[in-house]
Amino acid sequence: MAELVAAFLFIGVVAYAVLGGADFGAGFWDLLAGGARRGREPRHLIDVSLAPVWEANHTWLIYCLVVLWTSFPPAFAAITTTLYIPLILALLGIVLRGAGFAFRKATVRTEEQRLYGAAFALSSVLTPYCFGAIAGGLASGRVPTGGNGDAISSWVNPSSILGGVLAVLACSYLAATYLTVEALHRDDQKLYRYFRDRAIAAGAVTGAVSIAGIFVLHADSPRLFDRLSGPALPLVLLAAVGGLVGLALLWARRTVGTRVAAAGAVALVIVGWGVAQTPYLLGTHLSITEAAAPNSTLAVVVGVAVVAGLLIVPSLVLLFRLSSRGAVGVDDRPFRDGVTEGERGSGEGMTQGDGSAAGKADRGSGAALTKGTRDTGAKTARTAAVPLDPATVRSRPHRWVPYALCAGAVTATAVAGARATRPDARWYRELNTPDWQPPPWAFGAVWTPLYASIAVAGGRALNAARGPRRKALAGEFAANLALNAGWSNLFFRLRSPLAGLAGTLLLDASNVRLLARVARTDRKAAVVLLPYAAWCAYATCLNASIVARNHEPRHRGPAGS
Repeated sequence: MAELVAAFLFIGVVAYAVLGGADFGAGFWDLLAGGARRGREPRHLIDVSLAPVWEANHTWLIYCLVVLWTSFPPAFAAITTTLYIPLILALLGIVLRGAGFAFRKATVRTEEQRLYGAAFALSSVLTPYCFGAIAGGLASGRVPTGGNGDAISSWVNPSSILGGVLAVLACSYLAATYLTVEALHRDDQKLYRYFRDRAIAAGAVTGAVSIAGIFVLHADSPRLFDRLSGPALPLVLLAAVGGLVGLALLWARRTVGTRVAAAGAVALVIVGWGVAQTPYLLGTHLSITEAAAPNSTLAVVVGVAVVAGLLIVPSLVLLFRLSSRGAVGVDDRPFRDGVTEGERGSGEGMTQGDGSAAGKADRGSGAALTKGTRDTGAKTARTAAVPLDPATVRSRPHRWVPYALCAGAVTATAVAGARATRPDARWYRELNTPDWQPPPWAFGAVWTPLYASIAVAGGRALNAARGPRRKALAGEFAANLALNAGWSNLFFRLRSPLAGLAGTLLLDASNVRLLARVARTDRKAAVVLLPYAAWCAYATCLNASIVARNHEPRHRGPAGS
């Protein structure tokens, strides 16, 4: 139970790093955008991209804090009484960042906008650095079990400095990638090149610092180094591949999969850190089971986390979908291809760094929300200015039935698989497993977002399909989920790794068929399914290794033994 709750906690950490990290990275590029006139267009794109979602992304931080202090109170006490300085700085940065971002959009005078903009930008760098420094202090074992450790050296040390720098760089890479895709969606070639160059540079610098960090960890955090080069090595290599794929997609002007590759690379780095730190919460001491609250408390936390996930995740998905369509923040966010020449060319009508009455009037009336046609000449011109009717946006139908059906089917599959899975059974513990097998809690941490991705991809693909193709696609998803749930029964209930291997090979074949069928209907949905297929392939290799290492038949007792 304690490991399951730790997995839920780590899911929140990954989600906050990927979603909130992109917000912090946008503030980093805001800081480096230049003066009021030169940085007007990049800051405007940052504003309209960030405004609808930045508050919602902090939900994951609250989630992590609540789960930590409720489920692992000794660890929470040790962390807060030792690392209170970076924690206070990070929380102060979050408050100042939000206030600066909100106030600079409401002010008219250029001087005030510069003041609030500086608070937003500087806090966006301070906060991720502090979080990275906290991670470095934990990983290097500088937080004692009893708490009240050294308030300075616990976060001012080589591992913490490396963690802080990598956090800032990773956030900047994520944000630049997201903004590059957003500029492409708006058909703004100037901003596309602007943020693409910065995304590539940030990715390259992040990779270089990561390589240099190997020597830092070898000298300052030997256990973390050994674990990263051992059990967590496949995740580290996959993160490197994801980063390279993301850079290649940026260079090739691709929008499909670019953000997924960038976010996946960052997420894999964080998951690798979690695997390397297992089974300890404080890096080198205080294991998960030692710090856990009573099982009754943990059971309540699991129930609340599941219910909260069912309520929050669909809400966030809806928010991001509406934001990408331009249906959120219609007062200041133009649709794709809806930026007027006055906005993009001369900068007139912008709200960033322009205190003129014309800029204020343009922001208030929403005149910049236009549809346009593209000229065939060298410059892009907007020839028609049709105001957006918010009532039209609100009246667009949302087809949620396929999403609800897919979510229900995926939930049933997860429950069926979880009921059959018995990682604590004696016969399973006696198996000869490879060194690169993840800890038991990691499977829950990985499968939860993978199941969510199946539901999202299934709902999207079924919405895009029509007639016989939709029926065939639904049948393919049903067959795949049946094979998914069947593997747990073959492996654990029959206690047969060989039968499990046969089941997972069938699942891999089904994944290939499913990806091909979904790609013909909706390529974005197929991209969402790629991590699921990749994890199943990894599970096949793991299952095959277990079969090869355990030739002789095992004792067959009761299923619960």
